[in-house]
Amino acid sequence: MKLEGKVALVVGASEAIGRDIAITFAEEGARTAICSRPRPQEPEVVGQLRERGLEAMWAPADMMDHASLKAAVAKVVERYGRLDILAASGSPPAGDSGLFEALDPALYQRKIDAQLLSRMNCLHAALDPMIAQHYGKVIFITTDAGRTPTPGLSVSGAAAAGLMYFTRAAGKELARHGIRINTLPITLTAETPGYEEIMKQGLDNPLTKAYRKIEAKTPFRLTVPADIAKTAVFLASPDSDQISGAVISINGGLAFP
Repeated sequence: MKLEGKVALVVGASEAIGRDIAITFAEEGARTAICSRPRPQEPEVVGQLRERGLEAMWAPADMMDHASLKAAVAKVVERYGRLDILAASGSPPAGDSGLFEALDPALYQRKIDAQLLSRMNCLHAALDPMIAQHYGKVIFITTDAGRTPTPGLSVSGAAAAGLMYFTRAAGKELARHGIRINTLPITLTAETPGYEEIMKQGLDNPLTKAYRKIEAKTPFRLTVPADIAKTAVFLASPDSDQISGAVISINGGLAFP
């Protein structure tokens, strides 16, 4: 129960990595707010957590919309009285991969916004309650392409590298308010909808072949969402109070910065 008594907001928590982070936070004792895009019904994970006797709520918002994130944070604080932890994940936009020479310039800004602006929005929206209580833990999830040059991810990787700088710079600024900020870059992650869909294509699909090559080159095994969630819990807990501005890659030993 490393997060007992804490309140967490997980953005991008309806599926895949964000979902596993939210579940693990709740299992570790945090009152957990699931943040996903507005939809007719709350995400299934909210009900699943409640059925297990874990405290959870839905706070809908779009991470590209600062006003909706502010409203989600206000909803969390109204219910629980505070906000201790923010984790911001989220999927890249469709068509995210592709060599730069073939990339539509109209996609540049969308890719940069998806990896960088979205996380900035999340942090800014959460600052008021964290500053007021002089405490906060912030965890960003991004791509390892920001540390290791990756063909097909030149623009997204550039944005991720910007997020890593922002982690250090904003972490330096906000340390005086007791707020720690860290980033977890990841690479190919198994047991996610995107991975499973590609692997169904068969070896005639170029991406399937590429995924198989990456898996073969990974010394330990492919990372799964639970691996990322465990590290996120560490960074959200008091165990990591002496860590801020860190960028910790979770990739099974595939690449080193």
